[in-house]
Amino acid sequence: MSRPSTAEARKRMLDIIGKSVYQAMGLKETLETERQALEDQDIDALQQTVQVKGNCVAQLQTLESERKDVCTECGFDDPGVQMRQITAWCDLDSKIQNSWEQLMVIAAECNAHNITNGSIIRLRQQHIESGLSVLRGQSPGQDTYNRSGRGSGGPSHRSLAEA
Repeated sequence: MSRPSTAEARKRMLDIIGKSVYQAMGLKETLETERQALEDQDIDALQQTVQVKGNCVAQLQTLESERKDVCTECGFDDPGVQMRQITAWCDLDSKIQNSWEQLMVIAAECNAHNITNGSIIRLRQQHIESGLSVLRGQSPGQDTYNRSGRGSGGPSHRSLAEA
């Protein structure tokens, strides 16, 4: 396969990054919706957001693969510097660079939302585990294993059915 022209590479990169920005914006919106569903404990909304989030991520992965393919076709194989190399080669008006920077900002926002949502999930999980500990006759927050790695067991360690 021959190396694409600078104009063709530029057009393809702008198209891919533009689609990536669109998908990343959708992912960001979905993560915001997911947070609200987590806060509201709305199971139906959570199920819907998980599906939409999965679709956005799959599309972003496909677009990332296409972006890497264009870079490779242009002779830029090193993932650490591909974007710098391709923008130096075919991005005379900085449109690719500006779009790429916009995508990176949105990706960072998505990451922050995802971390927040994960924290909410972990907090809810801790509340549930504390409640189960009480039902089992244990002190909330008691470790399942002691320092030696053995189960804390003991007379207060009963199954949920016994509690």
